[in-house]
Amino acid sequence: MHLPVAAKFHLADSCFLRQNLGMRSGRILALCMVLTLALTGCGESSKIYAASKAEGVFFSVPKNWHGLSYAALNKYEKGSEKDQADSRQALVKWQVAYSTDSKIKVSQVFSLKAVKSPLVFVRVRDLTGSEVNDFSYNSLRNVIAPITQLSDGVDLGVPDFKILEDGEVVEKGARGIQTIYSFSIDGTEQTFNQTVLMSNDRTTLYILMVRCETKCYTKNKKVMEEIVKSYTVRGAK
Repeated sequence: MHLPVAAKFHLADSCFLRQNLGMRSGRILALCMVLTLALTGCGESSKIYAASKAEGVFFSVPKNWHGLSYAALNKYEKGSEKDQADSRQALVKWQVAYSTDSKIKVSQVFSLKAVKSPLVFVRVRDLTGSEVNDFSYNSLRNVIAPITQLSDGVDLGVPDFKILEDGEVVEKGARGIQTIYSFSIDGTEQTFNQTVLMSNDRTTLYILMVRCETKCYTKNKKVMEEIVKSYTVRGAK
């Protein structure tokens, strides 16, 4: 029996939350210094510069985008974990999200369902012992969605899945894969631009995901690509 598309990707959402991104119940905020920098020169900056100094990660978004803090994302995950005995603990080291939508909800960040406005999510987490030994480039591709299965034609209820671009990314502190792909859930196509890197010592995962409905992505492609280009991983000191 074939499950409807929505039902199948409800399971993918759960995997996204609990396994791929490594959910956690909480961590002392001071362990990760989060900087939101407004750089000034001859005038006021047109961008927000978000960074974790401790993890050596930074990126920028337009100044008029609205942020969801590390604390807000952690609080949501903590509440979502209550009935999940197998949830991972103390893996997330830093995470933030930004959107053009001032009413964006934290729950939308942790769902694969299409969003109508541009959304960027950045996360840094520890790898588990098994991941340290087993993670490959395909593992990195599959952190958000089962890309390798879908590209191999496995029936997961998304016949319109397409890989638009796929290539290696090498940063000072990590290396991995950038993949741009699209598929539909509940009849709405969404485009994802994801970069997933593993630290040089194979202990840390760096995730950047930019996405929205495909018609939204096309309209905002330039600014979304600028965000991806700004993503820099120097690694923890």
